[in-house]
Amino acid sequence: MSTHRSHRAHSLILVLAGLLILLASSCKPTKYVGEDEFLLDKYKLKVEEDRVDQKELNTYIKPKPNKNILGVKFYLGLYNLSGKKDNGFNRWLRKIGEPPVLYDRFETERNNKQINLYMRNKGYYDAVISDTVKTRKKQAQVTYNILPGQPYTIRSVAYFLEDTSIQSIFLPDTVNTLVKRGDNFDVDVMQNERLRIETLLRDRGYLNFNREYVHYQVDSSLGTHQVDLTLGVKKYIITSEDGYLLQVPHRKYKVEEVFIYPGFDPNSAISDYQSYIEGLTREEFNNFTFLHEGKMKANPNVVSQSVFILPGELYNAEKVKQSYQHLSSLRIYKVVNITFEEKDSDDQVRRDHYPVVCHIQLSPTTNQSYTVELEGTNSGGNIGGGANFNYMHRNLFGGAENFSARFSGGIERLRQSDQQGFGNMIELGTEARLTLPQFLLPFKTEDFIRKYNPKTNISASYNYQKRPEYTRSIMQTTFGYNWSGNELVTHIVNPVQFNYVDMINATEAFIDSIRGTYLQHSYEDRLILAANYGLIFSNQKLKKNSDFLYFRSNLESAGFLLSGLARVTNAPKDSLDRYLMFGNAFAQYIKGDVEFRWYNIFNDKTSLVYRLFLGIAYPYGNTIAIPFEKQYYSGGANGVRAWHVRDLGPGTYSGTGLTKYPNKTADVKIEANIEYRFKLFWVLEGSLFVDAGNIWSVYPDSEQVGANFSWDTFYKQFAVGPGLGLRMDFSFFVLRTDFGFQFRDPSSPEGKRWVIVHEPLRAPIFNLAIGYPF
Repeated sequence: MSTHRSHRAHSLILVLAGLLILLASSCKPTKYVGEDEFLLDKYKLKVEEDRVDQKELNTYIKPKPNKNILGVKFYLGLYNLSGKKDNGFNRWLRKIGEPPVLYDRFETERNNKQINLYMRNKGYYDAVISDTVKTRKKQAQVTYNILPGQPYTIRSVAYFLEDTSIQSIFLPDTVNTLVKRGDNFDVDVMQNERLRIETLLRDRGYLNFNREYVHYQVDSSLGTHQVDLTLGVKKYIITSEDGYLLQVPHRKYKVEEVFIYPGFDPNSAISDYQSYIEGLTREEFNNFTFLHEGKMKANPNVVSQSVFILPGELYNAEKVKQSYQHLSSLRIYKVVNITFEEKDSDDQVRRDHYPVVCHIQLSPTTNQSYTVELEGTNSGGNIGGGANFNYMHRNLFGGAENFSARFSGGIERLRQSDQQGFGNMIELGTEARLTLPQFLLPFKTEDFIRKYNPKTNISASYNYQKRPEYTRSIMQTTFGYNWSGNELVTHIVNPVQFNYVDMINATEAFIDSIRGTYLQHSYEDRLILAANYGLIFSNQKLKKNSDFLYFRSNLESAGFLLSGLARVTNAPKDSLDRYLMFGNAFAQYIKGDVEFRWYNIFNDKTSLVYRLFLGIAYPYGNTIAIPFEKQYYSGGANGVRAWHVRDLGPGTYSGTGLTKYPNKTADVKIEANIEYRFKLFWVLEGSLFVDAGNIWSVYPDSEQVGANFSWDTFYKQFAVGPGLGLRMDFSFFVLRTDFGFQFRDPSSPEGKRWVIVHEPLRAPIFNLAIGYPF
């Protein structure tokens, strides 16, 4: 399909969706509300004091009014668009819409009781809860009035342990308690303390301990809104041979043996477990016992390094969790199952520790696979298509080495700066990647492997690009590591990243356009030897609709080692006084950027996303200009969407660019985005957004006036572009269309940059992309 037809097709979808939104929004909300009924329009919580968490309290209010999109009950409108006839279209409208939520006095009184229960759980036993209902035009608004009163607080905390054997562990840890003197008498905090104690003891050998053994006694007879709290721990309960329940000290378990089944077959085990186990070969390795059929397909050293449950150590629930995570991360097992078996012993009563045997069942996955992909591509708004062949081997050398190879080809349509035509970019490439489940270092790293689950990554790629202005190839080889600092943080270090850019040829017009400019030095044959470090933080909780933060930072340095080597070896120089290595001037620069994202999740249908990006690349020493592929650009489907990709900036530069196709790049980038996302119906989602940002050059360029970054003026040079979008979420990919409107253009004369005020509305910029912008 041509780009024009694709544009027209998606515009038609947008118009139809907009028409349906308009009809739904204008539909009378009380259409299906009965004569003596009221639509629950909204509710609010009116709390006399700020000590109550209203966001948490909101979860107790049910039912919720029909969901809003910017103040419009859109989903109710869809439902109300349906007629009374039972046909397919009406059933579809009712399915994607929401039936009216009616005001119900019984539900309101139930909410009052739930609020009162919540307040009591937070220590407000004297709270007074009431409600006020206002009705108008068959719609009801409910206000829940909450007068907390004086809370009950904890005057003292005492401990009573029926089992004195756990005192040496329990009492020193009370400094970490969540239940503290002076705090509110909060039931939720007390429940969390029970869970904390369970975790404490299970991480210190008490396999069968759980929170049900922890209980509280409360004395509230003081008459001063204070309570004396006693936290108790009951003894362990067992059943005797005679069937009687006995209270005994809690048992601490020590792992006596660890059996690992690296090729466990659940089908064979189910049919006759005992015969299956007896038929396995037994082999000892690193104090573990491996039971397997034939030759082990995975290196036992790699498997054992991923197991934290060690013979001779006390049972530890945290180490069981870590073993699950590390074994799964090897990507060679489809099922990981860890169980514990208490071992009988005649003298158990006299033991300090009871023996337990650990069984780790590992069911292998298929080692090799390949896929063929046909895909649509998008590079900031330039649309194209491509084909990929991917090969994967998850256990290349028997040590859980993940090897992947990729062969790709594609073509993209490039829009000319004057909007009068298009050109094609042809791209061919291949990439090979090897990931090892350990650090390739010349010293022992077993303890580090167990703690941080590191990976070694080795990759090599070749990319051939043919654009209308030039043809070039890029070769890259990377050697690096990544590891998990904790559950939220990932570190990436690439001590060696080798790039070679070969400018195969360029058109005369392109060469003439950049000759003598700052950009000339960005389009040269270039050798890049870099090292970089990246950090990623994300506290997103999978399968939970809760707010989360994403942070990414990257620092890269190139040319430092080559510069030192060039000086030591007295390497030759070119006419610009740059050192040459293998006949090329190597790049020397430092580059760093950070990105913040905040995802504010309102409910399962609406969210608000904030993003801030800051980046700078600084050339020095052997480099006059940052290599083109390392520079920043803005505009397009993933930047400031009111401008075409690479068509914004730098700074206040007002030229159309030095080439026929948008190709504006620079050394500094600042971008900020706010996007409101909401589900519509079927697979359709909508968005409203505001993008702002620009790029700047570090050094002045006589050919691009106004491009230079200056602390005195940069904040006056931001482009601003609001817009709206439509997305189609097909689960396995998201097709996105965005229309951006230029409200503030930094290339316009000063005083007239708010073009929305000084000019007629400019035509919107259309972006077609795959995936969310951030």
